[in-house]
Amino acid sequence: MNKQIIKKILPKIVFDFLRVNYNKYKIRKAYYYDYKRYCEYSSTTDLNSQLKLEAMIIRESHIIEKGLTMPEIRIGFGEQKMLSLCNNCYDYITKYTPVTPQVAHAISVIKEYQIFQSKNNFELCAELNTRISSLLSSRVVSNIEASQQEKITKEAYFTHVDSPFATFSSSRKSIRNYSSEEIPLERLQDAFSIALNTPSACNRQTVRTYVYSDKSTIKKILDAQMGAGGFGYLSNKLIVITAELGVFSEAQERYQAYIDGGIYAMNLLYALHSLKIAGCILNCSHTPGKDLILRDLCKIKDSENFIAMISCGIPPEVFAIAISKRYRLEDIVTFK
Repeated sequence: MNKQIIKKILPKIVFDFLRVNYNKYKIRKAYYYDYKRYCEYSSTTDLNSQLKLEAMIIRESHIIEKGLTMPEIRIGFGEQKMLSLCNNCYDYITKYTPVTPQVAHAISVIKEYQIFQSKNNFELCAELNTRISSLLSSRVVSNIEASQQEKITKEAYFTHVDSPFATFSSSRKSIRNYSSEEIPLERLQDAFSIALNTPSACNRQTVRTYVYSDKSTIKKILDAQMGAGGFGYLSNKLIVITAELGVFSEAQERYQAYIDGGIYAMNLLYALHSLKIAGCILNCSHTPGKDLILRDLCKIKDSENFIAMISCGIPPEVFAIAISKRYRLEDIVTFK
C-alpha cells in the first residue's frame, strides 16, 4: 500500500502522527549507521593503521608548530605533547617505510623545538631528552633538517590580496597574533557581504553569524572553547558561525548544516583576508557539556548549531606563521 492510499484512508491527524514518528525512526537509524562507521573507522579506539598514526602525528606536530609561533612563546611549553609525538614518530618509522613528507616534517618540528629550548637554556625532562635522542639517532631520519616557522611582515603578508585567485588563496594563513588596532566595523560588514554569495543547499542559507567585541566576553568564550591559548586574549573581534537547523528536514539532511556552514566559513576567511583582516579559525567540535556552556555564553538560538569560530584582528608589523605542511596533490586527488 503506497503513501497516497494510506493518506486517503487515515484521518489527517493520524497520518501526520505516523509520518513524524516514521521520520524520527529513520533519523535514529541513520545516526546509528553513522555511529557504527565512526567507531569502526575513526582513530577513537586505536591507531591501528598507517593513516591513523600519521594523522595523529600531524595533529601533535601542528600543536608544537603553533606553540613556536605564539606572540610570546612560553619557554618549556608542550613537554607532554612532545613526548607523545616522539613516541608516535618512533612507532611510525619502525612500522612503515618510507617516511612520508608529513612524518618527515613532524620530525623537523621536533628538531626545531629542541633547538628552541636549548637556545633558551631550558633543560627538557630526562624522559623527553631520552626519547628525542632515541628517535633522532635513527638512520631513517638523520638527514632531516630542523624546520623554521615563518616570520613575515604585515606588508608582505597582505601583498597578494589583489593577485589572481591561486596566488591569493595560497597567501592566506591562520594568524595567531594581533595588534591593538581596532578593526573598523565597516570593513567587517564588507567581509560579511562578500560571504553572502556562499552557495547553500536549495538556497536555504542556513548560516548565522555573531560578532563579539567585548574583551571579557571574548575571553570567556575562548576559555570555554579551549583552542586559542596563548593568543586569544589579543583578539580584537571574535566571530561565531552557526547554522539554523530549522531549514532542514529528514535523515538525509542531518549533516547539511555543517556542510553549508563549512563552505561559508571558508568563504568568510577569504573575504577577511581580501580586506586585510587576519584571522584564525577555531573548531567547534564540542562535547554535549561544552556545547551547553558555549550556548549560554554566546547566547545563540536553541535551534542553531555551532559551526566554527574565527578570532581576528589587525596583525602587528612582524609576526610568525606556522608552516602547516600540506599533503601533495597526488595524496588527496584520485581521477577515475
